[in-house]
Amino acid sequence: MNSGKRSNQQNVDNMELFTERVVAFQPGYDPAETRLSIPNQKQIKARGDEVLLGVNTAESACNNSVSARTDAFNTLDSLVTRALNALRISDVSEQTIEQGASIVREMRNKRASQITPPATVAEGTQPAEPVKTNKMHSGSYDTKIENFRRFIVLLGTIAAYKPKEPDLTVDSLNVKLAALILVNSAVKTADARANAARTERDAVLYAAKTGLVEIAFDSKLYVKSAYGIKSSQYKSIGGILFTRKK
Repeated sequence: MNSGKRSNQQNVDNMELFTERVVAFQPGYDPAETRLSIPNQKQIKARGDEVLLGVNTAESACNNSVSARTDAFNTLDSLVTRALNALRISDVSEQTIEQGASIVREMRNKRASQITPPATVAEGTQPAEPVKTNKMHSGSYDTKIENFRRFIVLLGTIAAYKPKEPDLTVDSLNVKLAALILVNSAVKTADARANAARTERDAVLYAAKTGLVEIAFDSKLYVKSAYGIKSSQYKSIGGILFTRKK
């Protein structure tokens, strides 16, 4: 679990601890602001649990989709290499072979995975979650799919391309193309859902005034105001840590 996720969970867990402490202050704990009330603290903590579970679920689904896409694409390079070799031994011109080879070279560009490290953050705030980017030399999975489509279209125009291997026929290659499009679309959908879940989490935990963290900070201020900074009440909750999102 990265530090950003730990901070999210810690904020939610510490709200429960905070509320347990202020419950003991009653009937003295009686803020004028409803959002600082004990019932609202309990409600925002429950919502925090919900949105953290939502993020974990959505991110797991996204990771599964990425794994499925990786598996599907892992066999593509060897497949197009075999198809290109089948083209090379067909009765076609060198120009046609080079045309196919050029497309295959574009498909073979390797993907690099980079993680941008989080920037240094001020004390009292949590680091941003690492930004993950998957790159290919010539673009993305969309580009690889499009190059595969171009290769299939080229093979479909060549009457001499008639391999006897079932998986190398134009029809079979089109089936493979459809499968790649499907798994790639699934990743996009899962990624969008994960982003939406993170947006909802950030609203629940970090929104101005109504977010869990701001409620916690303002509740601390209320205790400091009502009982004093040297009071036993404030000392019991003053050290409970909450961190704002950068």
